[in-house]
Amino acid sequence: MRTQFQSRQSTKWQWGVILLAVVSAGVAGISNLLNISSFAPLIVFGFLIAITAFLIWIKKPVFALYATLFCVFLPIGIIPTIFNSYLNRIMTLVSLGVWLIYELKQRRTVVLSSTIILMGVFLIWSFASLSWADKLSPAAVELQTYTLRLILFLFLITNEIRTKKNLNGLMNIMVLCGWTLILAGVGTILTGGYTPGTRLKILGMNENSVGILTLLTLPCVLWQTVQPSKHFRALKKWLGVIFLISTIVLAALSGSRGSAISLVVTLAAFLFLKPTRQWGKLGLIILVIGVIATPFIFSITLQRFTDDAAGYTVLGGREALWEAAWNLIRVHPWFGVGIGNAPFSIKPYLVLLKSIGSRESVSIHNPLLTVWAETGIPGIVFFLSFLVSAVWSFLRQYLLHRKLGKTDLDLYFALMGSLFVGFMASWIKGGGMETSFAYFLMLAYLIIPASLEITPLENGRVE
Repeated sequence: MRTQFQSRQSTKWQWGVILLAVVSAGVAGISNLLNISSFAPLIVFGFLIAITAFLIWIKKPVFALYATLFCVFLPIGIIPTIFNSYLNRIMTLVSLGVWLIYELKQRRTVVLSSTIILMGVFLIWSFASLSWADKLSPAAVELQTYTLRLILFLFLITNEIRTKKNLNGLMNIMVLCGWTLILAGVGTILTGGYTPGTRLKILGMNENSVGILTLLTLPCVLWQTVQPSKHFRALKKWLGVIFLISTIVLAALSGSRGSAISLVVTLAAFLFLKPTRQWGKLGLIILVIGVIATPFIFSITLQRFTDDAAGYTVLGGREALWEAAWNLIRVHPWFGVGIGNAPFSIKPYLVLLKSIGSRESVSIHNPLLTVWAETGIPGIVFFLSFLVSAVWSFLRQYLLHRKLGKTDLDLYFALMGSLFVGFMASWIKGGGMETSFAYFLMLAYLIIPASLEITPLENGRVE
């Protein structure tokens, strides 16, 4: 009886969506005939998509999470930047809303990991720093950014990626994000060409973010190549090879030193773990052959590592920024200058650095110094605590799986562990990396294993 009832409910649901589509299409047509607005059909169609998506997300809130992640990692410039920014915020809040509605019906246990709690403490202290911040507007923006990162990457991913099926879904959506970025790069080269010795600019993206974002999706592509499904297994492996080559090429053409460091360290880390060893060997071989056979692809990156023109060093003159940041910290060691205020407060300490010109704010290009300068000793302790908590969670789950003889996540641990080492190798020198999407996605990768509801199966396999 219950099965029949559920079947009827499912049928009613499907017919409801179809009826909504028909009615909305009719309204769009009528509005066009009446010349209410030339954009009326488009508005109604958008409204139709939004309502249909919302109805689906209420039943499957993880789909809203996937959609939000895709919007967040959509290359800047495909849609207007300001619209993209508002879309990311709205989608994050919608994802939280549909999850809350679903959880009120299901009454499942809410996961509050130590990483989430510790970041919450950091947010509370950061909020308190508003009372001594000189500029409240950038402080409020920074606080909002941290809050949205906590909601999307730590809270929602932890609470919605609870099964192997949902984990595969997350991997799939990140693969889609990765291929979108690769295709955007290929399209940029085909339409605008590329001049050797210059940095490739993809749409409105910062050149330093291209290689890092592609690298963050590489493990997801490689994860797909060894899944149990027999469908298109050979094709998936070839796509993995193509994606690896594309990641190397885009990182090289972008001229980003940070991306180059992270890529090489990640590939080297692959060599130390059996599940990823073949990919590490292949990647390094491709890299060496590429440098020898097509040196023009790597010329800009190598030049930026070796060129000391205008007084720049291997780290691009960041040492002067770090010295100035340390001087700022020495003046405000305990409480800092307030969340979001370090880029403004550091300027008096950079008077000798002529390259800053008349810029209103200057990025410190060091996440730890930035957080310390803004929130003082308590702030940097809280910030480091949720990073350490995520790393410990990952290591603890790895050791637990080894102890129980579970092997299904061996590749995941190898991929994400190697990625973390490579990512952190350049994270320390990145501008704005303390609040970046990339950093919080990396943290999410680390804490996912602890929230998975794993059921033992035969032969040591898990689901």
